[in-house]
Formats: sequence, C-alpha cells, structure tokens
Amino acid sequence: MDKRGKCPEPTLKAGDRLFGFKVLRVEQMDDLRVTAYEIEHENTGAKLLHLHSMDRENLFSIGFRTPPPDSTGVPHILEHSVLAGSEKYPLKDAFNELVRGTLQTFINAFTYPDKTIYPVASQVKRDFFNLARVYTDLVLFPRLLEETFLQEGHHLEFVDPEDTSSELTISGIVYNEMKGAYSSPEALMFKEIQEAIYPDTPYAFDSGGSPEAIPTLTYEGFRTFHRLYYSPSNARFFLYGDIPTAEHLAFLEEMLAGFERTSVNSEVTCQPRWMAPAQVRSVYPVSKEEALAGKTAINMAWMLTENTDEETAILLEILAGILIGSAAAPLRKSLIDSGLGEDLSPVSGIERDLRQLLFAVGLRGSDPEKAGAVEACIMDSLKESVAKGFDRELIEGVLHQIEFQGKEIVRSSYPYGIVLMGRAYHTWLYDGDPLSGLNFPRIIEHVRRKWEAQPDLFERLTQTWLLDNPHRVLSILEPSRTIAEEKESGFREKMAGIKASLSNQNREEIRETAQRLRAFQSEPDSPDAVASLPKLRVADLERGIETIPTEKRSLEGIPVLMHNLFTNGIAYAELAFDVSSIPEELQLYLPLLGKMTNNMGAAGYSYEEMAKRITLKTGGLGSSLNAGMTADGRGTWQRMIFGVSSLHRNVEDAIEILKDVLTAGDLSHEARIRDLLAEKKNGLHAAVVPSGHAFARMAAGAGLSLPAWRDEQWHGRTQLRFVSRIAEEFQKKPGEFREKLACLRSMVFSPDKLLLNVTGDEEGLSLLENQLKVLVNCLTRSVKEESAALPERTPVYSGIAIPAQVSYVARVMGAPNFNSPLSPALLVLARHLSNGFLYKRIRVQGGAYGGMCQFDPMGGLFSFFSYRDPRIVETLEIYEEAMAFIGDVKLAPEEMEKAIVGTIGALDRPMDPSGRGSVAMIRELAGISDNDRRRFREAILDASAEDLQSAAIAYFSDMQKEEGVAVYASEDSLSAANQRLQRKLAIEPLIWEAAE
Repeated sequence: MDKRGKCPEPTLKAGDRLFGFKVLRVEQMDDLRVTAYEIEHENTGAKLLHLHSMDRENLFSIGFRTPPPDSTGVPHILEHSVLAGSEKYPLKDAFNELVRGTLQTFINAFTYPDKTIYPVASQVKRDFFNLARVYTDLVLFPRLLEETFLQEGHHLEFVDPEDTSSELTISGIVYNEMKGAYSSPEALMFKEIQEAIYPDTPYAFDSGGSPEAIPTLTYEGFRTFHRLYYSPSNARFFLYGDIPTAEHLAFLEEMLAGFERTSVNSEVTCQPRWMAPAQVRSVYPVSKEEALAGKTAINMAWMLTENTDEETAILLEILAGILIGSAAAPLRKSLIDSGLGEDLSPVSGIERDLRQLLFAVGLRGSDPEKAGAVEACIMDSLKESVAKGFDRELIEGVLHQIEFQGKEIVRSSYPYGIVLMGRAYHTWLYDGDPLSGLNFPRIIEHVRRKWEAQPDLFERLTQTWLLDNPHRVLSILEPSRTIAEEKESGFREKMAGIKASLSNQNREEIRETAQRLRAFQSEPDSPDAVASLPKLRVADLERGIETIPTEKRSLEGIPVLMHNLFTNGIAYAELAFDVSSIPEELQLYLPLLGKMTNNMGAAGYSYEEMAKRITLKTGGLGSSLNAGMTADGRGTWQRMIFGVSSLHRNVEDAIEILKDVLTAGDLSHEARIRDLLAEKKNGLHAAVVPSGHAFARMAAGAGLSLPAWRDEQWHGRTQLRFVSRIAEEFQKKPGEFREKLACLRSMVFSPDKLLLNVTGDEEGLSLLENQLKVLVNCLTRSVKEESAALPERTPVYSGIAIPAQVSYVARVMGAPNFNSPLSPALLVLARHLSNGFLYKRIRVQGGAYGGMCQFDPMGGLFSFFSYRDPRIVETLEIYEEAMAFIGDVKLAPEEMEKAIVGTIGALDRPMDPSGRGSVAMIRELAGISDNDRRRFREAILDASAEDLQSAAIAYFSDMQKEEGVAVYASEDSLSAANQRLQRKLAIEPLIWEAAE
C-alpha cells in the first residue's frame, strides 16, 4: 500500500512532557491519514495542535482570539502591520521579503470576525523553520512603528503633497481595501446580516473596518490591541505535515522562552436569544444609468447553536445541504420557482466561523415590496418539508457529499493543511474539542445511526432551529444610484470641514507627516536589517523537475492520458473537446452550453432527479473552457472540458451520469433555462467588483492573442454583456436559444474532437477505463466543419464604469511563447517587479491593496494590473516607469538571488491529485514536454543579472508589440483621469441598460 495512505506511527503518548510542553491527547485518524497531537505549553498555556501526516507540504500557523471593540478595523490593520518587522528583523516589510526570497508554498494572514491567524507553508524543512521562526517573532515582538500604522491603516494627506491649499484626503492600504469591500453587494449583504443578528457581541462590529470608522483609530489604540491579545497565553499553534512533533516542540520552546502565563480576556461573548424576529434594511451602490427594478436582495437569517455543540452543528450543516444544497433541495426549489427573485442569494448557506452558527437563505434579483412574500415562501416551504418529510435520497446525497469531501485530498489555492485548520478552529477557538469536526467518515457513520434511530431527525431539526426559532432577521438590501455619490460628497464635505478647521501650523504638520511617511517608504532597508532574515540561496535549490506520471493510451480510437497517482480512493475523469472550429458566432454560447449541460434534466430524468443522482453518486460534475498558445507560439488550442469525480464504488454510476448529460440532455424545460441564465448573469455581475483586476486584465489583453480573446469572451465582460442580452431575449424567443444550444451540442460532443484524461490509482484507472468505453461509443460523430474564421481583434484603451470607490488598472502587452529564450528571464522579471518596484510604488506608496505584473507565455501576455487602487493616472505612469527601471538597473546579487528563489518557489507550488492530472493534460495540449520544462527551470536557475537586464531591454525597449489598457472604476474617477491623460480612455458602461 502507498505510504501516503497511512497514518504516521505515534511518537508520543498522552501525559508525556517534552521541551516545556505537555501532551494532552494523541489520536490516529485513519481516514485523514494523520496522527493528531493536542498539546499545551506549560509555562504560558499556549495551545498546540499538530496533525502529523506524510504530506511534505508542512504548515505552521499561529492564531489569536481578537474580538473587535468597534469597526475601526484594528484587528485587520494590526494583521497587516505586525508582519512589517520586529526588533530581531528590523525591516520595513519583512512579509514581502519572505514572499520574494523563500520557497514558501503559502504565506498570508487572515482577519476573521473574532480571530486573526498567521499561516505559512513550505515543502523544504529548512525553509519551513526559517519562515516559522520569522513569523513567530514578527507576531510576538513587532515594532509597530507609527509609519507602519499610517501606511497600513490611515493618514491625512493633501492631494498635491506639497500644496497645503489643495484638497485634503485620507489614504491607507486597509482603508482603500475596505472601500473596495464596501462596494461589493455580496460583502455588504453578509455584513448587514451578521451585525444585525449578533447586536450584543463583537460580531456587531466589522473586524475588517468600515471606511467611515477606520480614520478614528488612534496609534495608541492600535498598539494597545496588540498588548491585549497577542500573548502566547491567547495563542493557538496549528501544525500540519511530515515533520515529527518533537522537532516542532523543540523549535517552539525556543520561540516561547521568557514568556509566562498571563490573564487574557479574549472570550467571544454569546448573543442572548431573542423572543421575536427583527428586520434590517440597507442599500448598496449601482451605477447612475442602471435600472433599479429587480436588483434587491432579500434574505432571512437565523442564529443557531454554538459551534462547540459539534453534533448539532454537523447536523445543521447537513440540514442546510438538504434544504438548499442542490437543484433538488426543497427550499431552494421553492424560492426559485416562486418567481419572487432571479436566483438564490450568494450568502445562502451555513456560516461556521462564528461562535454561534448562522444560517441564511434568500433571493437576489428581487424588489423591496416582495420581502414579505419571500419570507412567507421560506416559512411555508419549511412547514411543508416538516409535514411531508424529506426525500430519503436527498438526505443520502448530502451525506455522500460530506463523506466525499472528508476523503478528497484538495490543494487548490490553499494547502490541504489550511482546510483542516479551518475545521479545527470551528470548535477549538471556543475551547471545544479541535478534532471533533475533522473525522468526516466517523461523523457520517454516527449521523446515520442517529438518523436510523430517529427517521424524522431532520424534520425535527427544521422545526426546532428554523420554524420555532424567533432569533431571526429579515434583511433587505436595495440598490441605490445615489449612495456612492452621497458618500463621496459627504466625504469631500467632511474633508473640507476638517481642512477649514486647521490652522496653518496644523496643515504644515499634515504635510510634514505625509512627507516623513514618503521618506520612510522610499528609504531602503539597511544591509544589516536585510541580512537579519534567514534565507535560501540558489545553490540550495533542487535543479530537477517534478514529473507527473502519464501513460498515453487509446480507447476505442480516442487518445487517453492516464495518471497513476494516490488519490485516496477517488477517481477523476475529464473529457476535453476541441472547440477551435466552432463558428465565431457560437463561441459566446459555449459557457452557457456547459451551464445547461450540467444543470438540466437528462435521459428522461427531470433536473431535480439529475441533481439527486449527481449528489448521490459523484463528488461533482463540472465544465470549464480553456485556451492557450502552443509552446513554440505557432499554434493555439481551445478545449471545453467536462469533468466528474467519484468514489471507486460509484465510478460506473458517475460515468453513466456523464454519458446521460452529454448524449441525452434535456433542453425543453424553459423555466429551468430561464433560472440558469439568471444565475449565470448574476454570478458574473457579482464577480466584477471583488475581482475587478481580473476583469480589467482580460479586457486589456483581449485584442492581443486568440487565447486572450477567448478568455475575455468566455469569462469576462463580453460574456457578462452577452448573457445579460440572452437572458432578456429568452423571454421573447426561447426557441431560438434552445436551437442554438442543440446545434452547438452536436458540434462539440463528438468523439473525433475528444481527448480523455483520467487520474487515479490502479483500481480507479481500471474502473474508469472500463466505463469510459461505453461512454465514447455513445458519442455521435459530428459533421466536419471548416476551421472557424478567426475574429478581428484590436487593442483596447478603455474605461469601464462600475459602482466602486476604488479602481482596477490594467496594461497588457503581447509576449513571447514558452520556448522563447526570453521567457525564463521574463518570468523572473515579472516576479521581481511584482514584489519589488510595483509593490513599493503602487501598494506601499500609492495605498492600493495590490499592484503586480504577470508573465503568461500560454496566453502570450505580459500584464500589469492593480487591485483596489485609489489612483489611475499615477498607476499607469508607474507601469511606464517600471519598464524603464527594469532595463536601466542591474539587479544586485542579493536581489537576483531573491528573484530566482521566489520564482522557483512559485513554479514548485504543490498540487492535489486532481490538479496534477489536469496540469499534465494542459501541458500535453500545449506541447510542453518534461525536457522543455527542465530547460526552462535550468535557464531560471542559471540566470544572471546581465541576462535579466538584456531580456528587459530586448522585450520592453526593443521589441515591437501591441498593448491594451483597461480601467475598471467609477465614471467620475474615469472622467477625472481623462482630464489628465494625454490619450483618453474610451469610457463605457459595464453593460448597457436603460434606467427607469
């Protein structure tokens, strides 16, 4: 048996004392493949949980309970600031130095409503302990300089820094980050619900900070918060990975030396229960020309049990899945079918990152006057479910999903250890059992026994916690065309009032403080400060690449890629259809084809019955659209990929389901199509403000390469506009849309366009191979089409108006292919610019949440973009300066080392089994061989400062290349930018929509 499927043998037992720690408990968890150690530091009372596994990606985290006293954002500003530097590591931004020059596979910090957590991860033991050492020191002994507080939190400054008669404004990284968050309807929706339902607890405040309250936080209040809560006696260390427990304890003994137990009152108080429901109304910003009808979100939310009541909490999670977790779920179906709104509200679901659980459900795309009807619909649906009883298959499906999630090894943007950490904290933070929510198979087994003993278990839960529970809120979030302008006008008036009250001396003090901050930001760290950080050298890095086992086979004449990997008893199948010859006028329909294929009825089953089959027999059914350049840059590839995952015992059923949706999908249910179109439209629209940088980058790059055009067409604003139009037209001409999809389906789902990609262990691969034979024989060969005529693409210079208080600024240029001699150096250059020049100028000095660049040889693009940025013109100028800077300045040896180490760290980021299989397929489609990857890595490792400078000059200065610019910002910000820009942005609305 693969050793990765086993728990490590215990090396300690309960009662053992080692390095100043006492082992409280040892438990082997076979299904998670971990041996868990719960431990306490005897001097300080610091709590420690180590999940010892065979995973070489080790995670270290230190967390604290940090209940906010107000909405000034002090926990959030402190989270940014402690990582700046400590007495031992006296840098101005130690966090960024770690990002730049380590092999970290994850480094970040999280501010939750009641806790702050600092996690780092690495696959290299020496690097791991370097990271953990620095992080622990930064968190426990931060310098917390006033300049750091002013930069990360807030400070006053004049719009013209040297002119005290110019307008007064506020800047700060967290301040601008939260202005972005407060532009998102989804963020505001959850904020309003949380604050309304827990009014007598710390959850009544925004731990992230509200833009109105952040400027009231004082420097002393900021430092006091650290003294109150950042003590080892209030700390929880969570560790995961293959490093033995004793090594962690020896390390932490050193880190905690000198600390004693202190009294820390960080308890998160419980909300007293209400005797009657409440209601709350609020607004969110929309653009001036946007219609208001059908734009309101109406939600109901209940306060449930405490998180430490793990059994009830798990049962309520299952109940939430039964009620709204799939298209067959009764409460979800009642709401969608009611016609009171367009689709399920994005805050619908259960929230466990709070002391007392919250369950919310509702509709978006509604109107304020329908609030009473939505509430009645929800309550009536719950009553009906209790009276009739829940469908047994529906319950089984939810239990299966929880079992599957507990078994699957998932490593997407977060390490697997972070997933487990989140589950442990649900109870651990409130002094409950940290392991009680981890062992899903055991939990499900217990739930099944309880359900068998009480067949009406979930109906009783519904009655008790929802129908009979008066502690609930009806929340109504309405659109407003004026709220953004009113806030901006109010802000300007407030600033004008403050300015008018200032004496000449006060104004000069503000100017001098801002000048002092800029000087602080501009000064480089001293050589001694830089040298204080432990670091890796290029010589320490492995020169070999990690390969993914791939066997090329043929199945019924279809090419197959098979990846024999440990997957913990789960099998993954992907069907990648070539869509490069699909006519241009149908390309925009492809995302909708995926949506309809996976979510409609099929093979005589209604969509509700299909939804039940999918939850009962698969880990999920999905589709994606991907396009890229070939490694030599001479060709492109475009694929529509359908994927399914399942436990071994369900492989036959899972592939049967995939066969049914691909070969016998039902497109006749017009009401269901209408609901799915609304869901797609609203999902895209909701993504714009929180992901404005991604939308801006897609828009700016769309005219530069075919893969980039497809990316914008399938996933960007072009798709949003298209779906908005189709959703409207479908009401009048449903047949036309259905005909187009049917035509497209016959073109796409053809065996002659197919590549199969399967991932699993030997048993899983064998099961998949047998079942996929049946599937491919059911596919119908399509009539050969001529290759689609390529679209005319022209570079853009656009401003897209969105209702946001901040901007997203992108400049994108055409770039070399993967095999180009310039590409390894450009990857290092992009990394260096992102974490150096752009980070300093756009984030540190400019106050944006982020400024970065990205080299994508697969898309043929080199991109500059910013995130939650208060400036437009200055950011575009900085991009120009960055290109000149990188060609003019040769990197110092120390900087060169960091750039290479950081680049290799990003290349070596670990993947989960499913991700490894998918990446191997993409490499195959792009024609990237392992030898190509070896050469690429060698070129990075061997790169010199001269190589980088030569590449920068060759690309940024000498190479003729097209480029595009796109800025997502408010119309007022775009107009103001155009007054200063030599080349004006073509300002357009996000979508064309007539106001009432």
